[in-house]
Amino acid sequence: MMSDTDAATVHEKGRAVLLTAMMVLSVVAMSAAFVGGATAAQNARYHDDQTVSPGDIVYQGEDDFEFSDDFTRDTLNGVENGGAEGEQLEPPVPDTQPTGTYGDGDGNTVTVTSPRVTDLTINNVYDDGSVNAVDGSSISTGDADNMNVTVEYTFGDAEYIDISVEDESGTDITNQVIDDNTIEETGGSVGLDLSTEDAGEYTVTAQGAGNLDSGDAVETATVELRTDADLGLEVDTDSAVRGDNVEYTVSGGSDGDTHLVAIERSEFRDGVTADNAERVFRNVDDTEAVGVYPDSDDTENIDFAWAKVGIDGTTAVGQIETQYLDDSSVDVDVYDTGVDAADVDDGTDSIDDVSLDVSGGDIAIENPASSYVIGSEIDINGTADGSDEVAVFVRDNADWELVEQGIVVDSDGTFEEEDYVLSRDGGAGSDSLSLPGTYRFGVIDQSDADEVMDDDNTISTSDFNQGTSTTSSLRVVEGELTVDHVSIIDGQVADGETLSIRGTAPGQDSVYVSFYGPRGTYDRIPISTDSEYVFEEEDIQVGNNLGPQLGTDTSISQGTVYMSVYSKGRDNVPGDGSVDSVDGGTVEQQFVSMYKQLNEGSTSQQQVMERIASETTQDSGSDDISRLFQFRYTDPQTTIENVSSASAGEGTVVTGETMTVTGVTNRQPDDNTITVEVTEGPSATQFDLTSAEQWGADGRWNVTLDTEGIEPGTYTVETDDGDSTDRADIRLTAEPETVADGGPDDENSDDGQSDDTVDESSDGTSDDSGDDTADDTSDEASNEISDDDGMPGFGIAVTIGALLAAVLALRRDDRHH
Repeated sequence: MMSDTDAATVHEKGRAVLLTAMMVLSVVAMSAAFVGGATAAQNARYHDDQTVSPGDIVYQGEDDFEFSDDFTRDTLNGVENGGAEGEQLEPPVPDTQPTGTYGDGDGNTVTVTSPRVTDLTINNVYDDGSVNAVDGSSISTGDADNMNVTVEYTFGDAEYIDISVEDESGTDITNQVIDDNTIEETGGSVGLDLSTEDAGEYTVTAQGAGNLDSGDAVETATVELRTDADLGLEVDTDSAVRGDNVEYTVSGGSDGDTHLVAIERSEFRDGVTADNAERVFRNVDDTEAVGVYPDSDDTENIDFAWAKVGIDGTTAVGQIETQYLDDSSVDVDVYDTGVDAADVDDGTDSIDDVSLDVSGGDIAIENPASSYVIGSEIDINGTADGSDEVAVFVRDNADWELVEQGIVVDSDGTFEEEDYVLSRDGGAGSDSLSLPGTYRFGVIDQSDADEVMDDDNTISTSDFNQGTSTTSSLRVVEGELTVDHVSIIDGQVADGETLSIRGTAPGQDSVYVSFYGPRGTYDRIPISTDSEYVFEEEDIQVGNNLGPQLGTDTSISQGTVYMSVYSKGRDNVPGDGSVDSVDGGTVEQQFVSMYKQLNEGSTSQQQVMERIASETTQDSGSDDISRLFQFRYTDPQTTIENVSSASAGEGTVVTGETMTVTGVTNRQPDDNTITVEVTEGPSATQFDLTSAEQWGADGRWNVTLDTEGIEPGTYTVETDDGDSTDRADIRLTAEPETVADGGPDDENSDDGQSDDTVDESSDGTSDDSGDDTADDTSDEASNEISDDDGMPGFGIAVTIGALLAAVLALRRDDRHH
């Protein structure tokens, strides 16, 4: 009798045997399934009369098959959730049979899907076994003897693939060009030989070898067959301007083949370097390599330039850079595939050639036009078709002298050198242009200039004219300093107010405004010019502009002040470039030292002006320019000159008529307002408060007041400009009064307005006190007492100016009181 332990042991052994048996059976089953599946993948049932077994795939349009005995019925139904639920399946399978899973209800199923040819490729097979696809492109008859057709498809378990070939007329030539037209597995191929056929387009068709011959189970591809004689060369234009990039096309070759295109050295432009010769062909588009043969650093040793292009489809495209070619008819050759540069050098004939007419480009100058101001900054520009770069020259005497070279020509044929000072920034030609005169200004193709330019950067007239060039006449003039506006009001500037100034200084980056105070103080401030050489400043302080730099006070005292506007001449140097009695340092440092000496010394106004002039406009050889102005620097002042109406004299207004109040001020109109108010009188409160906001350089202002309904009587009119006030008493009458000659009113009228006073106090601008006075802002500078090229005559000018200023002050004081 077995013990419990023995029973357990026997039980475990039995269990192990059972598990082992189950594993063996599983392996056997899997092996059988694998073998069956492999057999199905390798054999097409249409050709081997195989039945469809459970788990197989059948195809839309498939016929001539039976279900195996494993199925319990001949008609299968769509399986739930299998994509074909509610559908039935039996041979033959319609082209429109819904795809999905079908079964017999006992677990045996098949899948219906669409048959497809997924890829059809026509290859050119090379001697080394490599292939190049040529479907959709071309192949020459010389290469067409060893081709194949490769097909990939999805229905290899049902049918083989048949290959057919038709020519351009639709004739089936399959048996003529293919020995065996059947492909038995996906990825397989058949050989194809078109070498004996005529040039034209051939169509290759792949489809099922049985019933699967429609829809996606059919695929076609074409190949263009060309004879060797079809290889040709074309250019996109028969003529080009030197510098253009000309496109060429090689046609008639086989896809993937390479061809050599060449231009002989005799077609090169004179003076082309070896590096430039290598650029005759551009390495663009279908170009695989460019170069020269033989390879050399000396152009004289080069026989031709070449480019290797690869046929992409039916053509190969490249470009020629005509910049380096002679301006003549240039021959371009193309060679058969397999011909290299050495073969060309040995005399191998080209397959085709083409001629390209290259002409020299045209150059035109747009700027500078006809004149140039010495020292001015301009843009040199124009057009230069056919050039990569241009150079600028000027002719002085017999030869052309270089100004600037290497100016790049853009792709649109234009060139421009911006912000260029012709008289300073270039070579020897710039030195010539720093002197007034009339010159020939020329632009020449840079490569032409390089060929003939001497070591001293000059070109003879004949060489310049033979190159691609153009010339124009250029008149060079000195710059003129103009001052269009200075805001001196009635010959005065009010203490504490700023000046505005505007003018032009062609060729100058800046001008300098100087103030000469009545006690010998010197002050100075620079004003920059804009791109049009216009200078304009609205808030120039009178005095102490220079003080912070000098470390001393340069405030201007009240009294007669002289102001100069100064610019350096064409040499861009003040005076002769140095300051007498000041040693060391730069020119600017020397002038700063002189300014400090003047302000710390005991020199008079006259001496300061003469000293500045001696180092600038009156220095030896100086071409500096200056404009001189005079004004009285005094307290702010606004006065009433006249109060009247249309039918009454000065100081009298008729009720109902418009009261006009006129006066004169030395205030700046942009910064101040003059208010006018009737402050005393029987009906003073009935008058409106009014103001004047604009007046001209003569300082004359006017306002009007309505007197309709105002009670007659004596009234007081008062003005206020914020710093000063003035009062005038007037009589408002009901009727016009007749005034006897020589009466008090005439005296008041004469005292209130004198033409002499106006002439002495201004530069001759209008003394009209009517309504248009406010619009008289005068674009011409007031109080200029010297418009020559310097400040000589200071002695007499200053003396006369001082006397006039004194008379003016007395007249104003008298008029005011």
